[in-house]
Amino acid sequence: MTEYLIATSVLEAIVRGSLVGDQRVRPHSSLPLMRSHPAEVMVEDDACDVVVHLDVRMGEFMPDVATEVRSKIADAVGPMTGLSVSSVDVVFTGVFSAEK
Repeated sequence: MTEYLIATSVLEAIVRGSLVGDQRVRPHSSLPLMRSHPAEVMVEDDACDVVVHLDVRMGEFMPDVATEVRSKIADAVGPMTGLSVSSVDVVFTGVFSAEK
């Protein structure tokens, strides 16, 4: 069992940070004035489950994007926190146009 606590907001920030620079996805935001959490991290003992809600760029092959997103998130959360990442669920909630 870990001997420290990590705030949920920190875990969510790590998840969001792992996707910075990936032009194919954006964190989903439902409404401009509504506070939403595009990343949810549930911790139990020394393991965590992640659910991330993303918008994907039009034309991207979503299965490949989801596989890469899962890997990026697990590779960021595990080493930074010492938690085992049990699962990463990617929910594509919207699409956006590719900018020219």
